[in-house]
Amino acid sequence: MENVGILGNNVVDVEEDEPCEFTLDDWFDLFFPLYLEVNGYMCMVFQTFLDDSGDKAKKLMVSAGFCANREVWADFRKDWSATLLRHGLDYFKSSECNHVDGQFRQFRKGEHSQPNEREQAKAIREDFLAVVARHRGIVGVGVAVEMEPYARLAQLPEANEILPQDPYKAALCSVMFETVKRVRSRDRNCMVGFTHDDGDEENLSACYQGFRKMNPKTAKRVIGFGFLNDKLIAELQAADLIANHTAYIGSKNPDVRAGLVEMRENIAFLARWDESYIGEVLKYGLRERGDPIPLLF
Repeated sequence: MENVGILGNNVVDVEEDEPCEFTLDDWFDLFFPLYLEVNGYMCMVFQTFLDDSGDKAKKLMVSAGFCANREVWADFRKDWSATLLRHGLDYFKSSECNHVDGQFRQFRKGEHSQPNEREQAKAIREDFLAVVARHRGIVGVGVAVEMEPYARLAQLPEANEILPQDPYKAALCSVMFETVKRVRSRDRNCMVGFTHDDGDEENLSACYQGFRKMNPKTAKRVIGFGFLNDKLIAELQAADLIANHTAYIGSKNPDVRAGLVEMRENIAFLARWDESYIGEVLKYGLRERGDPIPLLF
Protein backbone atom coordinates (compact mmCIF):
# COMPACT_ATOMS: atom_id res chain seq x y z
CA MET A 1 0.00 0.00 0.00
CA GLU A 2 2.92 2.39 -0.49
CA ASN A 3 2.66 5.18 -3.04
CA VAL A 4 4.76 3.48 -5.69
CA GLY A 5 4.04 3.97 -9.35
CA ILE A 6 0.98 6.19 -8.96
CA LEU A 7 0.56 9.06 -11.39
CA GLY A 8 -1.74 11.96 -10.58
CA ASN A 9 -5.12 12.19 -12.32
CA ASN A 10 -6.94 15.49 -12.58
CA VAL A 11 -10.74 15.73 -12.72
CA VAL A 12 -12.72 18.56 -14.26
CA ASP A 13 -16.31 19.15 -15.34
CA VAL A 14 -18.00 17.00 -17.96
CA GLU A 15 -17.46 17.22 -21.67
CA GLU A 16 -20.41 17.44 -24.01
CA ASP A 17 -20.22 13.70 -24.74
CA GLU A 18 -22.58 11.53 -22.74
CA PRO A 19 -21.32 8.27 -21.16
CA CYS A 20 -22.34 5.15 -23.04
CA GLU A 21 -23.71 1.97 -21.54
CA PHE A 22 -22.93 -1.37 -23.14
CA THR A 23 -22.25 -5.02 -22.48
CA LEU A 24 -18.98 -6.71 -23.28
CA ASP A 25 -20.83 -9.22 -25.47
CA ASP A 26 -22.20 -6.35 -27.56
CA TRP A 27 -18.70 -5.05 -28.28
CA PHE A 28 -17.20 -8.46 -28.89
CA ASP A 29 -19.93 -9.59 -31.29
CA LEU A 30 -19.71 -6.31 -33.17
CA PHE A 31 -15.99 -6.76 -33.85
CA PHE A 32 -16.00 -10.56 -34.19
CA PRO A 33 -19.33 -11.87 -35.60
CA LEU A 34 -19.48 -15.63 -35.31
CA TYR A 35 -20.11 -16.25 -39.01
CA LEU A 36 -16.66 -14.86 -39.88
CA GLU A 37 -14.94 -17.57 -37.81
CA VAL A 38 -12.08 -15.20 -37.02
CA ASN A 39 -9.22 -16.88 -35.20
CA GLY A 40 -7.10 -13.78 -34.56
CA TYR A 41 -8.21 -10.40 -33.23
CA MET A 42 -7.99 -6.73 -34.13
CA CYS A 43 -7.92 -5.72 -30.48
CA MET A 44 -8.47 -7.46 -27.18
CA VAL A 45 -11.38 -6.02 -25.18
CA PHE A 46 -11.03 -6.06 -21.40
CA GLN A 47 -13.81 -5.28 -18.94
CA THR A 48 -13.15 -3.78 -15.51
CA PHE A 49 -15.71 -3.94 -12.69
CA LEU A 50 -15.43 -1.29 -9.96
CA ASP A 51 -16.73 -0.68 -6.45
CA ASP A 52 -16.13 1.71 -3.57
CA SER A 53 -15.53 1.16 0.12
CA GLY A 54 -14.28 2.85 3.28
CA ASP A 55 -12.82 1.88 6.63
CA LYS A 56 -14.88 1.80 9.83
CA ALA A 57 -13.48 5.09 11.16
CA LYS A 58 -14.25 6.80 7.82
CA LYS A 59 -10.62 7.80 7.46
CA LEU A 60 -10.23 6.31 3.99
CA MET A 61 -12.12 6.42 0.71
CA VAL A 62 -11.43 3.48 -1.58
CA SER A 63 -11.97 2.63 -5.21
CA ALA A 64 -10.96 -0.79 -6.50
CA GLY A 65 -11.79 -3.31 -9.16
CA PHE A 66 -10.89 -6.35 -11.20
CA CYS A 67 -10.16 -6.46 -14.94
CA ALA A 68 -10.17 -9.42 -17.35
CA ASN A 69 -11.08 -10.35 -20.90
CA ARG A 70 -14.37 -11.84 -22.04
CA GLU A 71 -13.32 -15.48 -21.85
CA VAL A 72 -11.85 -15.18 -18.35
CA TRP A 73 -14.97 -13.46 -17.03
CA ALA A 74 -17.22 -16.12 -18.58
CA ASP A 75 -15.37 -18.91 -16.76
CA PHE A 76 -15.28 -16.85 -13.57
CA ARG A 77 -19.07 -16.30 -13.58
CA LYS A 78 -19.72 -20.04 -13.72
CA ASP A 79 -17.32 -20.66 -10.84
CA TRP A 80 -18.70 -17.81 -8.71
CA SER A 81 -22.32 -18.81 -9.34
CA ALA A 82 -21.59 -22.39 -8.34
CA THR A 83 -20.03 -21.15 -5.09
CA LEU A 84 -23.08 -19.00 -4.34
CA LEU A 85 -25.34 -21.98 -4.95
CA ARG A 86 -23.25 -24.26 -2.75
CA HIS A 87 -23.61 -21.87 0.19
CA GLY A 88 -27.25 -20.96 -0.41
CA LEU A 89 -26.51 -17.31 -1.26
CA ASP A 90 -28.14 -15.12 -3.89
CA TYR A 91 -25.13 -12.79 -3.99
CA PHE A 92 -21.96 -11.99 -2.02
CA LYS A 93 -21.42 -8.69 -0.23
CA SER A 94 -18.46 -8.14 2.10
CA SER A 95 -20.29 -6.01 4.66
CA GLU A 96 -23.00 -8.66 5.07
CA CYS A 97 -20.38 -11.36 5.43
CA ASN A 98 -18.38 -9.37 7.97
CA HIS A 99 -21.45 -8.67 10.13
CA VAL A 100 -23.18 -12.04 9.51
CA ASP A 101 -26.18 -10.13 8.23
CA GLY A 102 -28.20 -9.85 5.03
CA GLN A 103 -27.47 -12.95 2.94
CA PHE A 104 -25.39 -14.30 5.85
CA ARG A 105 -28.16 -13.82 8.42
CA GLN A 106 -29.14 -17.45 7.86
CA PHE A 107 -25.96 -18.51 9.68
CA ARG A 108 -26.80 -16.53 12.80
CA LYS A 109 -29.04 -18.12 15.43
CA GLY A 110 -29.51 -15.21 17.82
CA GLU A 111 -29.86 -11.45 17.72
CA HIS A 112 -26.10 -10.97 17.78
CA SER A 113 -23.54 -12.99 15.88
CA GLN A 114 -21.34 -15.36 17.86
CA PRO A 115 -17.63 -16.11 17.30
CA ASN A 116 -18.34 -19.49 15.69
CA GLU A 117 -20.88 -17.91 13.33
CA ARG A 118 -18.41 -15.22 12.30
CA GLU A 119 -15.84 -17.95 11.67
CA GLN A 120 -18.33 -19.78 9.47
CA ALA A 121 -18.94 -16.62 7.44
CA LYS A 122 -15.19 -16.08 7.18
CA ALA A 123 -14.72 -19.62 5.88
CA ILE A 124 -17.32 -18.97 3.17
CA ARG A 125 -15.49 -15.78 2.23
CA GLU A 126 -12.34 -17.87 1.80
CA ASP A 127 -14.19 -19.90 -0.83
CA PHE A 128 -14.89 -16.74 -2.81
CA LEU A 129 -11.27 -15.64 -2.49
CA ALA A 130 -10.32 -19.01 -3.93
CA VAL A 131 -12.64 -18.47 -6.89
CA VAL A 132 -10.80 -15.27 -7.81
CA ALA A 133 -7.42 -16.96 -7.35
CA ARG A 134 -8.36 -19.78 -9.73
CA HIS A 135 -8.76 -17.31 -12.57
CA ARG A 136 -5.28 -15.90 -13.04
CA GLY A 137 -6.32 -13.67 -15.92
CA ILE A 138 -8.14 -11.39 -13.48
CA VAL A 139 -6.06 -8.33 -12.54
CA GLY A 140 -6.89 -6.23 -9.46
CA VAL A 141 -6.17 -2.56 -8.73
CA GLY A 142 -7.06 -0.67 -5.54
CA VAL A 143 -6.46 2.89 -4.30
CA ALA A 144 -7.19 4.28 -0.82
CA VAL A 145 -7.28 8.06 -0.21
CA GLU A 146 -6.76 9.49 3.27
CA MET A 147 -9.83 11.65 3.73
CA GLU A 148 -8.66 14.26 6.29
CA PRO A 149 -5.58 15.57 4.46
CA TYR A 150 -7.35 15.25 1.13
CA ALA A 151 -10.31 17.37 2.27
CA ARG A 152 -7.95 19.99 3.69
CA LEU A 153 -5.84 20.29 0.53
CA ALA A 154 -8.81 20.07 -1.85
CA GLN A 155 -10.33 23.16 -0.19
CA LEU A 156 -7.35 25.33 -1.13
CA PRO A 157 -8.19 27.86 -3.88
CA GLU A 158 -5.20 26.59 -5.86
CA ALA A 159 -6.67 23.06 -5.93
CA ASN A 160 -9.65 24.07 -8.08
CA GLU A 161 -9.93 21.70 -11.08
CA ILE A 162 -6.93 19.69 -9.85
CA LEU A 163 -8.29 17.93 -6.76
CA PRO A 164 -12.03 17.23 -6.92
CA GLN A 165 -13.92 17.94 -3.70
CA ASP A 166 -15.06 14.32 -3.56
CA PRO A 167 -12.06 12.10 -2.65
CA TYR A 168 -13.74 9.12 -4.27
CA LYS A 169 -13.41 10.77 -7.66
CA ALA A 170 -9.65 11.01 -7.15
CA ALA A 171 -9.47 7.34 -6.14
CA LEU A 172 -11.67 6.27 -9.06
CA CYS A 173 -9.62 8.17 -11.64
CA SER A 174 -6.42 6.70 -10.25
CA VAL A 175 -7.85 3.18 -10.50
CA MET A 176 -8.94 3.72 -14.10
CA PHE A 177 -5.52 5.11 -15.03
CA GLU A 178 -3.59 2.29 -13.35
CA THR A 179 -5.89 -0.38 -14.78
CA VAL A 180 -5.38 0.74 -18.38
CA LYS A 181 -1.65 1.06 -17.74
CA ARG A 182 -1.38 -2.51 -16.48
CA VAL A 183 -3.63 -4.05 -19.11
CA ARG A 184 -1.60 -2.39 -21.86
CA SER A 185 1.59 -3.79 -20.33
CA ARG A 186 0.15 -7.25 -21.02
CA ASP A 187 -1.49 -6.52 -24.36
CA ARG A 188 -0.66 -3.31 -26.21
CA ASN A 189 -3.45 -3.95 -28.71
CA CYS A 190 -6.35 -3.60 -26.27
CA MET A 191 -9.37 -1.57 -25.22
CA VAL A 192 -10.75 -1.32 -21.69
CA GLY A 193 -14.35 -0.77 -20.59
CA PHE A 194 -15.47 0.09 -17.05
CA THR A 195 -18.62 -0.95 -15.19
CA HIS A 196 -19.41 0.47 -11.74
CA ASP A 197 -21.90 -0.61 -9.12
CA ASP A 198 -25.05 1.45 -9.72
CA GLY A 199 -25.85 4.49 -7.61
CA ASP A 200 -24.73 8.13 -7.92
CA GLU A 201 -24.59 7.58 -11.67
CA GLU A 202 -24.76 11.23 -12.72
CA ASN A 203 -21.87 12.22 -10.46
CA LEU A 204 -19.63 9.31 -11.47
CA SER A 205 -20.42 9.76 -15.15
CA ALA A 206 -19.23 13.36 -14.84
CA CYS A 207 -16.09 12.07 -13.16
CA TYR A 208 -15.49 9.68 -16.05
CA GLN A 209 -15.87 12.43 -18.63
CA GLY A 210 -13.44 14.61 -16.68
CA PHE A 211 -10.98 11.74 -16.56
CA ARG A 212 -11.14 11.38 -20.34
CA LYS A 213 -10.46 15.08 -20.84
CA MET A 214 -7.48 15.21 -18.50
CA ASN A 215 -6.00 11.87 -19.67
CA PRO A 216 -6.41 11.96 -23.47
CA LYS A 217 -3.79 9.29 -24.23
CA THR A 218 -5.31 6.85 -21.76
CA ALA A 219 -8.82 7.75 -22.97
CA LYS A 220 -7.98 6.43 -26.42
CA ARG A 221 -7.89 2.94 -24.88
CA VAL A 222 -11.16 3.31 -22.91
CA ILE A 223 -14.42 2.34 -24.62
CA GLY A 224 -17.05 3.24 -22.04
CA PHE A 225 -18.29 3.57 -18.47
CA GLY A 226 -21.56 1.98 -17.38
CA PHE A 227 -23.52 0.87 -14.32
CA LEU A 228 -25.03 -2.44 -13.22
CA ASN A 229 -26.58 -3.93 -10.07
CA ASP A 230 -23.99 -5.68 -7.91
CA LYS A 231 -26.58 -8.10 -6.54
CA LEU A 232 -27.03 -9.49 -10.04
CA ILE A 233 -23.50 -9.30 -11.45
CA ALA A 234 -20.83 -11.69 -10.16
CA GLU A 235 -17.96 -9.50 -11.39
CA LEU A 236 -19.23 -6.55 -9.32
CA GLN A 237 -19.43 -8.80 -6.26
CA ALA A 238 -15.77 -9.61 -6.79
CA ALA A 239 -15.09 -5.86 -7.09
CA ASP A 240 -16.77 -5.41 -3.71
CA LEU A 241 -14.39 -8.05 -2.35
CA ILE A 242 -11.24 -6.21 -3.46
CA ALA A 243 -12.63 -2.80 -2.46
CA ASN A 244 -13.40 -4.01 1.05
CA HIS A 245 -9.98 -5.65 1.30
CA THR A 246 -8.22 -2.50 0.08
CA ALA A 247 -9.95 -0.51 2.81
CA TYR A 248 -8.91 -3.10 5.39
CA ILE A 249 -5.27 -3.11 4.28
CA GLY A 250 -5.18 0.66 4.07
CA SER A 251 -6.41 1.01 7.64
CA LYS A 252 -3.44 -0.96 9.04
CA ASN A 253 0.01 0.30 9.98
CA PRO A 254 2.52 0.32 7.10
CA ASP A 255 4.77 -2.27 8.75
CA VAL A 256 2.06 -4.96 8.74
CA ARG A 257 0.19 -4.26 5.49
CA ALA A 258 2.26 -6.50 3.24
CA GLY A 259 1.63 -9.55 5.40
CA LEU A 260 -2.15 -9.08 5.27
CA VAL A 261 -2.64 -8.88 1.51
CA GLU A 262 -4.98 -11.53 0.09
CA MET A 263 -5.58 -12.51 -3.55
CA ARG A 264 -1.87 -12.03 -4.29
CA GLU A 265 -2.22 -14.05 -7.48
CA ASN A 266 -4.50 -11.38 -8.92
CA ILE A 267 -3.83 -8.02 -7.28
CA ALA A 268 -1.37 -6.03 -9.36
CA PHE A 269 -1.49 -2.67 -7.59
CA LEU A 270 -2.54 -1.33 -4.17
CA ALA A 271 -1.72 2.22 -3.09
CA ARG A 272 -2.59 4.77 -0.46
CA TRP A 273 -2.75 8.52 -1.09
CA ASP A 274 -1.30 10.07 2.07
CA GLU A 275 -0.80 13.80 2.72
CA SER A 276 2.62 13.83 1.08
CA TYR A 277 1.39 12.20 -2.10
CA ILE A 278 -1.78 14.31 -2.31
CA GLY A 279 0.47 17.38 -2.07
CA GLU A 280 2.60 16.04 -4.93
CA VAL A 281 -0.51 15.52 -7.07
CA LEU A 282 -1.53 19.11 -6.41
CA LYS A 283 1.94 20.45 -7.22
CA TYR A 284 2.01 18.42 -10.44
CA GLY A 285 -1.33 19.90 -11.46
CA LEU A 286 -0.17 23.42 -10.70
CA ARG A 287 2.97 22.95 -12.79
CA GLU A 288 0.95 21.56 -15.68
CA ARG A 289 -1.38 24.54 -15.46
CA GLY A 290 1.50 27.00 -15.24
CA ASP A 291 0.43 28.33 -11.84
CA PRO A 292 2.85 29.23 -9.03
CA ILE A 293 3.16 26.72 -6.21
CA PRO A 294 2.14 28.34 -2.89
CA LEU A 295 4.64 28.48 -0.02
CA LEU A 296 2.50 25.92 1.82
CA PHE A 297 4.28 23.29 -0.29
